[in-house]
Amino acid sequence: MFEVIVLLAFSVVVSNADVAVTPPPVRCGEIPHDIYKCLGNPRIVKSDVAAQCTKSANECDRIKCFFTKSGWMNGDAIDTSKVAAHFDQFAKDHPEWTPAVNHVKTTCLAGPLPAQGTQVNCPTYDIMHCALTGFFKNAQPSQWSTGAECTYPRQFAAACPICPESCFAPAIPYGSCNACRLLPQTP
Repeated sequence: MFEVIVLLAFSVVVSNADVAVTPPPVRCGEIPHDIYKCLGNPRIVKSDVAAQCTKSANECDRIKCFFTKSGWMNGDAIDTSKVAAHFDQFAKDHPEWTPAVNHVKTTCLAGPLPAQGTQVNCPTYDIMHCALTGFFKNAQPSQWSTGAECTYPRQFAAACPICPESCFAPAIPYGSCNACRLLPQTP
């Protein structure tokens, strides 16, 4: 009898307790469009340089144009010391991004990177995608907008690999992009 009373009392307490609302599960895949806005749109390439490169034939050519126009190329080779100097200056101008810049310098500029997306033999693309990933993954909590529309992008950045948009094209086999090989399938 005592057990029945305890079970009944426990049931009443549980039924009246505030039930924590769990957020919807994060579905890894394409990067949420609001993620840039939620981080204050950090501009790691100057707007005037980006404007000069809009007519490039493909993504690799566009990013190589950024590197060339920014003076980060030495002939056909990337001058990683100039890229690192650019990021150092970015961190001086925007100290809140120092952890992301440190990540870029140690991970993205330390040596050759595996292909980051569907672009093959495009080290400029690989560096920029690695840098973008570093900025999303290493943003400080205070850098994220607190608006309701930014809750999901913040959760996405914490939980998911940052995969190039081209990885989700119908013609691309699932898991073939470097950053997306471990991407959990969504139900």
